Amino acid sequence: MGVRREGRELALTYLYQLDLGVERAEEVTAAIDRDRSGSERVRRFAKDRVLGVWDHREAIDTVIVRHLHHWKLERLARTDRGILRLAVFEMRYDPEVPAKVALNEALEIGRKFGGEESSRFLNGVLDAILHEAS
Repeated sequence: MGVRREGRELALTYLYQLDLGVERAEEVTAAIDRDRSGSERVRRFAKDRVLGVWDHREAIDTVIVRHLHHWKLERLARTDRGILRLAVFEMRYDPEVPAKVALNEALEIGRKFGGEESSRFLNGVLDAILHEAS
C-alpha cells in the first residue's frame, strides 16, 4: 500500500475520533505523532489530512450537505462522513491531488471500511460534488 493510501486510512481513524467528540484536534495530532503503525511520511500525510479537514470542516460539510438527498449529515455513518470529508478536503483544498484521484481513493477506502453499499453511496455524493466543481 502506498504512503498516501496508508495516510488516508490513518487519517480516517483519527477523524472518526474527532467526530465522536472525545478528543480535540491538538490531542489527535499528538496521538498521530506517537502512532507507530506507519512511517513518518504516512503520519505526516495523515496529520495534514486531519488538520486540513478539521480546519475546513464547516465549509466541507456545507458542500456535502448540498448533495445529500434525503439524508442528514449527522445521520450518516461516521465512517462515511469521515470519508466524504476527507475526499472533499482533497478535492477542494489540496491542489496536489486531482479531484478524480480523491474520489477514487475515497471509493477504495469506502469499500474496505464500509462495504459495497457504502461505496455506491459515496460515489453518488462525490461524483455530484466533482461535477459541481467542474
